[in-house]
Amino acid sequence: MAELSLFSIVTYERTPGHWRAAITPIRRSGTSIQGKTISSIVTPDDFASEPDAKFAAEKIIRKL
Repeated sequence: MAELSLFSIVTYERTPGHWRAAITPIRRSGTSIQGKTISSIVTPDDFASEPDAKFAAEKIIRKL
């Protein structure tokens, strides 16, 4: 289970009433990750409100 504080969540409205969230790991300066690095993840579904999209992003982070 990943910590929410290690990720940045940005919500955006694709079209009126259709919200999604992008999840990006916060990179600390001076650290390196070997292997594959995730740039960002976008919630797979549209949501009716900004808080719903953010909540869905938080659920994805908790599953990591």
